[in-house]
Parts: sequence; C-alpha cells; structure tokens
Amino acid sequence: MSTDYLHRTLRVGGIETHYLEAGEGPDLVLLHGGEYGASAEATWGAAMAKLGRTFHVLAPDMLGYGRTAKIYSFSDPSGFRLTHLAQWLEVVGVGEAFFVGNSAGGGTLLRSSVRKPSPLKMKKMVTICGNAGVFKSDFQADLEDYTPSPENMRKLLKLLFHDEKWLTPECVESRYNDSIAPGAWEALSAARLKRPGYERGSTIDAFVKQLSTVTVPLLIIACDHDPLNQPDWDERLQRIVPGSTAYRFHDSAHEPQIEEQDTFVEVLTDFLLS
Repeated sequence: MSTDYLHRTLRVGGIETHYLEAGEGPDLVLLHGGEYGASAEATWGAAMAKLGRTFHVLAPDMLGYGRTAKIYSFSDPSGFRLTHLAQWLEVVGVGEAFFVGNSAGGGTLLRSSVRKPSPLKMKKMVTICGNAGVFKSDFQADLEDYTPSPENMRKLLKLLFHDEKWLTPECVESRYNDSIAPGAWEALSAARLKRPGYERGSTIDAFVKQLSTVTVPLLIIACDHDPLNQPDWDERLQRIVPGSTAYRFHDSAHEPQIEEQDTFVEVLTDFLLS
C-alpha cells in the first residue's frame, strides 16, 4: 500500500466498494477511465499525493472495476452507476464537491450533469478526454476489442500514452491482472452488447441537446496525441456547453494526469479554486 494514500473498502447498498483517500481540504472526487484494466489506482495513484496537498481527495473504483464488486445493469447502466456513486458519497460523508473524470469517468460526470436533479452534487467538473462517446474516433473500437493477454494489454495502453516510457512491464502486468480478475472482463464487455434495432445516433443527438442546458462550471481537457477522440472534439464540446472552458496538453495522449502530472495539477487547481 502506498504511503501517499489510503485504501478503504466499505459496503454501499450491499455492494462492496473500494476507494482511495488522501489529503485535507475541499472535497475532490476523481473518477477513472473505462478501459479494460482501469481502476482508481491505475488512473489516479500517481497524482494523489500532489492533489492531497490542497484537497481531500477521494477516488472510487466504479462498479465492475478494481476492487469494487463486478456488477453491471442492463436496464440503466449509467443511472445505476451514478446512483451507486451518490450512495457511496453519502456513506463517506461528502456532499457538494469538485469532480474530475478521466475518459469514461468524464463521460459519467457529463451524464450526471444533464439529469434533473443531478445525482452528483458538483461545484465544478472537469472532463479529461471524455465526452460520453459523442466525439469518439475509430480507434475506440481497438480499445474495446480486448482479448486478455499481456501483449494485448500493452497494445491497449499504447492508445492511452504518448511516450512509451510509461508502458513499463510493471504497469502492463498490473493492468493485465486487473483485467482478468473474476468478473472484470465480463462486467466491462457487457457494456458492448446492444439489442437488435438499437439506434445509437438518436441517443447521442438527445444527449447533445441536453448538454446545452448544463450550468455546472466545466473545464474540458484534451490532448494533442489522443487517438481515441476526434481532433477538434474539445472545441466542439465547448461550443455546446455554455460557459465551459478548455485546456489542451501537448505531450500526452489520453492520460495527462500521468504524462504531464505537474502541469496537470497546476491547471486543475487553478480552475477549481479560482
């Protein structure tokens, strides 16, 4: 266990839920990405200590990931996940807070922001390379088409990191092991299943229309070398969400909180506390 943060596990509505905690100050909730092998520790572990100097940081393993129970709701996947997060926050005693989501975690925040009322009480929100699937590139299919093996995990991680120095054997092994934990592959793969006749386009159109009503202050973080999103997705999302701002990292792919950590912490802190 790292000395920079604590691992905690509790039951939320009967569901075993794991999260990381560090620091003191305003509450800051961090949501990880949605790729195979993702977890709070993989996405946020490296930045927890620096963020903990200013904030009380909480980073949960969302349903199906890390050390949290491997559960998926087919009837309302997004709503079920948001309800669980809201219940977890209530149990740990966090009300209104700052929220930051990487990739699918950012999409989760956007989905919460359009619900009336929002399940998550957000003072401000930040999405890092996440747009709830609205502006994805064709490479997204490569991220989702994962057959568990160390070699395939390394290929997956090459989509997330610009500099291959981050693809250490330890990183690949850790993420691969998380991807083959009992129920992990099944829970994540369930999201890829679609009923016959499902029309994704109409769902996206309705969601984009809802985004134009968002009032929570939003920072959109994009990266020059991100293969998973369309090149101008941040500008397009900024035009949709009133009053939103954007920041672009030049030496990262999909994980600037790891590849450009110092600048990331500075940019994030300035936005949240300004």
